[in-house]
Amino acid sequence: MTNVRRQGQVAALIVSLFLGGRLFAQTDDAKKDETPPPAPPVKEEITVTGTRFERPIDLTPQSISVLPSETIHERPMWNVQSLLEDVPGISFSRTGAVDGQIVIRGFSSTDSRMVLFVDGDRFRGRVSLEYSFLDPNEIDRMEIIRGPAAALYGADAMNGVVNAITHRASGDPLQKGFSLRPRLYAFGVSSTNRMGATRLELQGVGNGFDMLLAGNYRTAGNYDSPHGEIPNSDFTIRSFNARIGYSPTATRRFEVIGKLANVETGRANAPGAPLVITRNDPLQEESLRLAYTESQVSSWIQDVEASVYVRDMNTIIRSRTATAANGNVEYRDTWVIGPTVSGGKLLARSVLGKSVLSYGVDLYNENVPPFEDEVRVVNKAGNPVSLSPRADRIRAVVQTDAGALVHNDWDPSPQWTVSLGGRYDAVRTNIDPKPAPGESPQLSAAFARNLTANDHALTGSAGVIFRPVSALHFVGNVSTAFRTPTTFDKSGSGVVGALNTLPNADLKPESSKTYEAGARVRLAALNVNLTAFRSEYEDLLQYVFLTPVTRQRQNVGRATMQGFELDGTYEITKTLACHFNAANVRGTNTVTHVPVPYVPPLNGQIALRQNWTKQHFWTELTDRWSRDKTRIDPTQERRTDGYHVFSLYSGTDLGRFRPELKAYRLTVGVENLTDKAYRLPASRELVGFPVLDTNPLLEPGRSLTINLTAEF
Repeated sequence: MTNVRRQGQVAALIVSLFLGGRLFAQTDDAKKDETPPPAPPVKEEITVTGTRFERPIDLTPQSISVLPSETIHERPMWNVQSLLEDVPGISFSRTGAVDGQIVIRGFSSTDSRMVLFVDGDRFRGRVSLEYSFLDPNEIDRMEIIRGPAAALYGADAMNGVVNAITHRASGDPLQKGFSLRPRLYAFGVSSTNRMGATRLELQGVGNGFDMLLAGNYRTAGNYDSPHGEIPNSDFTIRSFNARIGYSPTATRRFEVIGKLANVETGRANAPGAPLVITRNDPLQEESLRLAYTESQVSSWIQDVEASVYVRDMNTIIRSRTATAANGNVEYRDTWVIGPTVSGGKLLARSVLGKSVLSYGVDLYNENVPPFEDEVRVVNKAGNPVSLSPRADRIRAVVQTDAGALVHNDWDPSPQWTVSLGGRYDAVRTNIDPKPAPGESPQLSAAFARNLTANDHALTGSAGVIFRPVSALHFVGNVSTAFRTPTTFDKSGSGVVGALNTLPNADLKPESSKTYEAGARVRLAALNVNLTAFRSEYEDLLQYVFLTPVTRQRQNVGRATMQGFELDGTYEITKTLACHFNAANVRGTNTVTHVPVPYVPPLNGQIALRQNWTKQHFWTELTDRWSRDKTRIDPTQERRTDGYHVFSLYSGTDLGRFRPELKAYRLTVGVENLTDKAYRLPASRELVGFPVLDTNPLLEPGRSLTINLTAEF
C-alpha cells in the first residue's frame, strides 16, 4: 500500500501540471439530420437512440444522455460500466474489475429491465456479463435512454436503453484512390491493478470502400483496495473487430461487421476468495452483422435501415467452493454452451410536413442449449469424496420476439413538440420436453404445464415538450412497458460459487406504467435538465431467497419506483465550467411494503473543469458522492455508508510539442485521490456470510492512470 500511496502522490504532482479544457466537451462531428422538420432553434446534439433515427435531443421528450469519444477516452480503460457512472441516474454494481452490471432507476441490468444495443441491434444472451464483451476503445459514443422505451425497443426496455456505437474508418469513401494507414489508436495504463490496454487499427478508405480492422488487448492483475489486494480480480481480454463498408453512391451504404472476443476474468464478489473462487475461463463471443442504409429513397421515404445479425457466446465457469462445515471443497466446471442469438430489423422514416414518422419491424431469437456441469468434491486431506461427471443440468429453451412499431414526432410550432408511439410484440418461449438428468418431479410437473408460452404485449408512449420561451422547456411523458421472463428465468438453474439459482416455469410477464415530468433550462451559461418519475409495476419479477444461498425468480406482486434525475452545466467563466448531476430513487414492494433491494440512495457527481485554450491544456476535479444506504430489504442486503470520492484528470494535445504527434491526446488522472475505502450501494452481497472486503466488494483505491488516444 505504501507504493500505491507514493504513486498517488507523484501522480497528483504530475496532474497538477496539466491544466486546460472545458467540461465534458460535446462532440463536434455529430452528423446532423439530413431532412429535419421545421423546429425551433435548439442545442444541436444529435441522438439516434430516442427515435431509432437521428434527431436532436432537445426535440425528444425522453431523458437521454450522450457520452462522446472525448469523455470515454478521458477515463480509465477498465470497462464500460464505470464510464456510464458519469451519466445521471446510473450506478455501477461491481462483481470484479471488469464484470458487473449497471443500475438505472433502481433496477440492475441483470434483472433484464433495460436493453443493450450495439450499432442499433439488440445484444442479449448473458445479461449478467454482456457489458464484459465491450472494450471502451472500440466505442465511438454511447447513447442512453433513462426510462421506458418499450414502444420503440420492445420487450425488456422498461427502465432504459444503452446503445453503443462503435468506430468506423474516418474519411470520405467516395474519394478517388484507396489508401491504407495503420495507427496506434489507444494505449492506457493503471497503477492500482497494473493494467495495460491498447488498440491497434488498420484503416482504409477510397473508391467507395471504407475498412477498419482493429485488435484490442487489456490485461491486469488483482486490483488494490485501501484494505489491500482484492483476490481473483484479474483479467485478460482480447478482441478483434472488422468493419467494412461499401458506398456505391453518397446516399447508399452496405456494411459488414465481425467480432471475435475472448474474456478471461475472475469474479471477485460475494462472498469471494478464499471461501469461493469463480472464474470465467474463458467467456467467448463470435458475431457477424450485415447492414444496409439508404437516404432520400423516394419523395415520401427519406431513410431506410435494414440489418441481420448472429452472435454466439460460450463460457466455461470454473469455481472452487470451501464453505462446507466439514471442510470439504467442491470443484465445479460449468460449460455454458451458447446462447446463439440472431435477429434483424427493417426500419424506415418519412418526413410528412411538420411530422417525422418512424416505422418498421424487428426480430430477435435466442437459442439456449442445456448447460453442462461436472462436480468434484474432495476432503481436507485432498482425497476424492464424490464425482458427478459432465452432464446436462437444464433443459434447452428457445425464445423469439417479433415486433412492429410506429413512432411520430410532430413539431407544429416553435413552442410545441408532440411525440406518439406504439408497438406490438409477440414473444414465444419453447422449453425442451426432455427432462434434464436429476430433475425433481415437482420441477418436471411445472415444465409439463408450461412447455410453450405465448406472450403478447401492446405498448405505447406519449410525450410533449412545451417552450413558453426559448430558454425554458417543460417536458411530460406517459408510457407503458413489459418484460417477458427470460430463458434463464424459466429454465435456467445452476450453482455459481456459493449461490444456487432455481428455474421457475410458472412465471408470467411483468408490466409497468411510467409517468414523467420535467423541465430544461437553456441559457448561454447554464444548461439544466430535471426529470421526476413514477413507475408502477405489475407481476413484478424478483429474485426471492429460499435459503441464504438459494434463490428463484418469482412474480412477487406490485411495486412502485419513484424519484428524480438532475444534471447540468454552468459556465462560471469562459474557461471554467461546473458539471453536476444527482439522482434519487425510492422503491417499494406495495404488497409486502418492503423496500425493493439494492436501490441506490441519493447520489451524484460534481466536476470543475478549467481550460487554457492557447496552451491546449485542461484539468478537471470530480467528486462522486453518495448518501448512506439505510432503506434496505434486510433479507438480501445490509446498510452501506455514504462517501465522497475525489479524482483529478488533466490532458493536453501532443501536437503542441511535436507536429508529428498532432493526432494524439495525453490524459493523466489520479482516481480516488484520498484512498477512500467504500462500497458501491448497488453492489450485491450474500447476507448469509460475514462482511468481507469482497462481501460486498470494496472499490479500488488510489490509482494513477495514463491514456494516450488518437484524435476523435
